[in-house]
Amino acid sequence: MSPDAVRAFLTGLGAKVPHSQARAGWIVSSCPWGPWNHEKGKSAPEVFGVALESGDPRCACFACGWFGHAEGLLMEMRARNKLDPRITAKWGELAKIVEDATIEGVLDFDGPAYEEIMTAKRGELHPFPEWWLDSFSPVAEAQDAVAYLSLRGVSPELALDLDLRFDSRPEERRICFPVRDFGKTLVGFHGRTILPEIEPRYRMYVHKKKNNPICWLGESWVDADKPIVVVEGPFDLASVRRVYANVVSPLSASFSPAKLKRMGDALEWVTLFDRGTGGDKARQRVDEVLGEHHMIHHLMPPSHRKDPGEMTEDELVEALEQIP
Repeated sequence: MSPDAVRAFLTGLGAKVPHSQARAGWIVSSCPWGPWNHEKGKSAPEVFGVALESGDPRCACFACGWFGHAEGLLMEMRARNKLDPRITAKWGELAKIVEDATIEGVLDFDGPAYEEIMTAKRGELHPFPEWWLDSFSPVAEAQDAVAYLSLRGVSPELALDLDLRFDSRPEERRICFPVRDFGKTLVGFHGRTILPEIEPRYRMYVHKKKNNPICWLGESWVDADKPIVVVEGPFDLASVRRVYANVVSPLSASFSPAKLKRMGDALEWVTLFDRGTGGDKARQRVDEVLGEHHMIHHLMPPSHRKDPGEMTEDELVEALEQIP
């Protein structure tokens, strides 16, 4: 499917497609399933992707976890909208776009997973050079970043432990978490802006147009022989690490089976995902992929907290004490 066809297809389904596209080989947008599957019926920007490939292209959402192909997406959305109308679409025109693309070529159904094909070949990691990391100053040198961290309960000692950096560019203003693999090689960099007007809030940085979304934040310190606490995002991890060091994050509520299995050497999992649709789907995915051979405990934040990033140290201790 050509880029113009993909844009027309996504726009016709109600997704917002940014004019500037950062991922080579993909068109990214908000998720068409937003009205049904996302919190408050609204999708975040650039969480959904459609591969630029011949035939019926792959489609996936990092937020709600939907994965499939354009034809299946169209059929499922049309059926869902009949039962629970949320959008107005010209279904016949959209079907013609998919039909024309299918005639163009044949899809390789055995291709790599979405989050891997977007960045690198299966099984390969792209290392980030240490000098590149050092181009970002320690977070302690930015007063507004330190103030933001204080509001989030992240002490200067914890910021140093996590080696937090700051992207001081006016268009970014992000607190950044370096990601290192099991061998402590730098393989990623995830930033959260401290300014509400900057979108997207979270950014997965690239080096030479590559990154490694298969890797977890926490690989460099995880002890697989002890129970691991698994949370969604970097600030959830920072919050839990105040009371329990063996915490890891896939950096998303949506993850492939391959990503879960990468942390599979840890046999006892304690999930502390967010309240809501994303967290529910994440808990379900963990059970489906690892439930047969792993010991899994699912914990929830208190009813007055959306995620572990909002929990106090006492609340975290109380929650972890529920583990049998």
